[in-house]
Amino acid sequence: MVAGRIKSRPLAQRATLIPFPLARRRPLVTKLAAEMAAARTAELAEKLLQSRRARLGRALRSRRASQDVIRHELRALECAVKAELWRVLFAPRPRP
Repeated sequence: MVAGRIKSRPLAQRATLIPFPLARRRPLVTKLAAEMAAARTAELAEKLLQSRRARLGRALRSRRASQDVIRHELRALECAVKAELWRVLFAPRPRP
């Protein structure tokens, strides 16, 4: 039978796959940066970012991603959002 020839691998040998890195999800990054720019204070903007990071971290943990991968993905997302926020806030706007 075919089932007798299939070898199962231990979980430790399986690859961790991040289908689409968080920092490359442009709609997520731009929406979060826009929400942060619209916040009344810098503290509220930072709290918004941290709450979104926590929620995404929980989602990655539920998918059994390793702590190193989660830490890397969340840091990359934070850097992408802050870069977009700087672009939104300080980029020169065309004059009418």
